[in-house]
Amino acid sequence: MEAFKKSIKSQTIPLCVLDTQGSFSNIPFVFFYENTAGSSEFMPSDALRDSFYEMMQRFPIFAGRVKSTGRGNTSVVVDANNPNMPDYSESSCGVHFDTLKENGFCWRSWPDGIATAGPMTRADASGEIRLINVHVVRMQDNSGVAIYFSIPHYIVDGVAHMEIMKYWCQVYQLQRSGQSERLAGLPVFSVDRSIIQESLPKERKPVDALTHQTFTGFSLIAELLAWLSPKLRGRLLSMVIARQKAEAHLFHVSKASLESLRTTIGALLPEAAAIPNSELLLSVTAKTLAQSQALATGAGASSTKKDTATLPLAVIFEVREYLNLTFKNYSGNALVPLITSTPLKMLETPTTPESLVTMISKFSKTVDSVDPGLVASHIEMVMPRPSCFTRPIARFAGNKTAMSFVYDLMPDMYEADFGNGRPSWVSPIEPFRANAVLLLTSHDNTDGIDVFLTAYPSVMKEVLKNEFWCDFAKLIY
Repeated sequence: MEAFKKSIKSQTIPLCVLDTQGSFSNIPFVFFYENTAGSSEFMPSDALRDSFYEMMQRFPIFAGRVKSTGRGNTSVVVDANNPNMPDYSESSCGVHFDTLKENGFCWRSWPDGIATAGPMTRADASGEIRLINVHVVRMQDNSGVAIYFSIPHYIVDGVAHMEIMKYWCQVYQLQRSGQSERLAGLPVFSVDRSIIQESLPKERKPVDALTHQTFTGFSLIAELLAWLSPKLRGRLLSMVIARQKAEAHLFHVSKASLESLRTTIGALLPEAAAIPNSELLLSVTAKTLAQSQALATGAGASSTKKDTATLPLAVIFEVREYLNLTFKNYSGNALVPLITSTPLKMLETPTTPESLVTMISKFSKTVDSVDPGLVASHIEMVMPRPSCFTRPIARFAGNKTAMSFVYDLMPDMYEADFGNGRPSWVSPIEPFRANAVLLLTSHDNTDGIDVFLTAYPSVMKEVLKNEFWCDFAKLIY
C-alpha cells in the first residue's frame, strides 16, 4: 500500500459523456474460489492485498475523486497529498464453501456484508465515492475465498471492469511465482478520454429520431440532475431505486433453447438461423416483461387508453470494435445507448412464433443500424452537451415499464484465475434497478447464456409464471 501511495501523482483526468451516462450505477460482481486441495496457503490474504496495490500503481485514477464543474462537466481529480484510497477490506465468515455449493451460490447463501458498496454510485459512510471497492472474504475452515469487486460506471464499463480483474490475477500469479520482473511487461491501460474523439471513423449516419430527441431535447429535471454534485445526485437516485424494491433473478438459457426458438420461427423468418442470440433475448425479454407488467397492473392490451401507450427501451451497445479501440487497452466507457419505443399492445400479445417474428423484425432495425457511422454521429451529438447524460433517466423516470437491455454479452468473468483455476461461480449482487436485463457468460461456458433480470416485485411474480419464459429459460436462483 505504501508503494502505491508514493506512486500517486496529482492530476486531473477529464471524463466524457460516455462515462457520465452510466455514472448512476456501480459494476458489482462477486467471484467465488474453492480451496479444492485444502491448502493452508490458498490465496493468502497478504499476497492478495500486495498484488492488488501493486496493480493499483498502474491505475492511479482509482485514487481520485469525482468532481463536477457544472452542467455535467466531470473529471477525476487525483490529489497526491490527499488521495481517495481504494476501499480494500478483508474478513472471514462462518459460511463453509460447501454450503454455497449446496445452495447453488444463490444470494441468500452468501456471507452477510459481502458487498461493501451497493448497486448505485454514492458516497460511503466516510462521505467519499470510492472509485474501487474490494472485499476479500475467507470462508469457514479456509474452504474458499469470495472476492467482491466493484467499480463505478464513471470509470469503466463491463469490458474494462473484467480486464482490470484479470490484470490483478496476472500480477498475483507473477508475484507468487517469483517472477515480479515480468510485471513491467504487462499491458499499459489508458484512461485518456481523448482517445474516443481521435478514434472516430470518417463515416457518418444520422442518429434515429427518438434517440436524438432524448439526448438533445430540453428537460428541466435532467438539467437539475446534471447540475447536482455527484454525491448528492448519487444519494437522491439511490433513494429512488431503493423505493422500487426491485426483485432480481438469474436465469439460464441453453443453446438448445435458443436453437429450438430459431427452428420455431424459421418457417416465418428465413434468416432466423443468422439472428444473434442477443437479439433473440432482447425480443423475448421485452415481451415477457411487458406481458408481466400488464398482468401485474390489471391493465392489459385490451385497455382502450393503452392504444398509444409504448414501452421505452434503452438498448446499450459496446462499441470498441467500431472505434478500433480493441488494440488500445482503453479502460474507460465505450457504450452507446439507442432509445426505442414499442407499442405495448404489440408487446403484450401472447408469445407465439408470429408475435416473436414481429418483435424480432422491429428490433433488428435497431440492432442493424449500429455501425461506425452511427457511433461517430452519436458521440458527436453528446460530446458538446455534457449535461445530456441525465436526459434518458429523466425520460424513463415516470414510466414503470421503461426497460434497459445491455445488448452485448459480458466478457467471460470466469477467466479471473488467481492460479487455482476458474472461479466456481461469479455473480452480480442482487439489488438493482427495476426492468434491467444483463447477459452473462454461463458458468458452463460451452452452453448458452445466463440472464440477470430485474423487475418490480408484482411484475416479477408474473415473470416467474410466464409459460413461454419458463419453458425457454431455467431459473438458477
